[in-house]
Amino acid sequence: MSRKLTLLIPMTLSVAMLSGCGLFGPEETSGSKPLDPPPMSQNNAPLGPSEEVTIDVTNEQGKEAGADNEAEATVQEIATPVYLMDPDGFVVPITLNLPKEEARAKQVLNYMVKGGPVEDVKPEGFTALLPEGTKVLGMTIKEGVATVDFSPEFGKYEAKDEQKIVDAITFALTSFTNVKEVKIWINGYPQEVMPVDGTPISSLSRSNGINKELAANVKIGETTPITLYFQGETSDNESYFVPVTRLIPHTDNKAMATVQELIKGPKQGVNLFSSILETTKIIDVKVDNGVAVVNFDDKILSFNDGKANPQALDSILLSLTENAGVGQVQFLVNGKASVTAGNKDYSKPVTRPDQLNPSKM
Repeated sequence: MSRKLTLLIPMTLSVAMLSGCGLFGPEETSGSKPLDPPPMSQNNAPLGPSEEVTIDVTNEQGKEAGADNEAEATVQEIATPVYLMDPDGFVVPITLNLPKEEARAKQVLNYMVKGGPVEDVKPEGFTALLPEGTKVLGMTIKEGVATVDFSPEFGKYEAKDEQKIVDAITFALTSFTNVKEVKIWINGYPQEVMPVDGTPISSLSRSNGINKELAANVKIGETTPITLYFQGETSDNESYFVPVTRLIPHTDNKAMATVQELIKGPKQGVNLFSSILETTKIIDVKVDNGVAVVNFDDKILSFNDGKANPQALDSILLSLTENAGVGQVQFLVNGKASVTAGNKDYSKPVTRPDQLNPSKM
């Protein structure tokens, strides 16, 4: 069953980093091990009402056998980001409506397995990255560290996909607000490197980046990673956001560097684009009390009748909230907070959208 993507819609709600606490999944390891697997629990605290989107779905087969009246059964679904590979090989967050379960983090990984339940709900052209047959034997989240224990099938992938698998797992689990770091086990054994190509995985976090690339004229060891949200396009000409971590020369001003790199646009030769005009001028970027204040000249309003391109502002919003340690972005033009894009008002500080690249039928 193929699905389509609908472009991210800004909403002044909490960021799409879903809250999760407690422990996940049953312990299913067997045989003697040199180390005891991490203790596993079957419960995970549910999300708060401001952190989840629920949808009632009617089950058309909810009628009881022999009943005179048709009974409608409903099941709750929650908009949840999973990380898949797009047709161009980029690891991309896709928001799917998944059945409401207590073990949310474990469920996300299960929907990233080839041949698993994701096959019926993923957008056309997107691919799951975890090897077919992979199971999550258990998971713990303690003091910001998620330790996930995969079944042996996890090691059955091609070397060219190894970094993509690492990126997908890391960003999927750190989308939960109580996860800052990820550790990977296989069948009860802690792993220092990935099993096929030896990628180091002793300590994984969002700072490691995703879809990494080197900027021009940089020296390895003297770089700053900046994760930028550019755009890809489906075969149906629907755009979606793609995170790309660009290693740039070292800087202490990540907020300014983020906007500068966005204006430079995607690397040449990749199938990505930007809605931000290269002629866009930055007057200033400041971070104040958790808000990034971005001041442009009036070129930012040249998209349509004195309005900004909403996709351009979304790209800036996503990138700054990813890199600059802020929860909101205030857009200014020549120092004035009177920015609109399409039919949306950006005159007040804007929070990161609660859904990114939502999939639809």
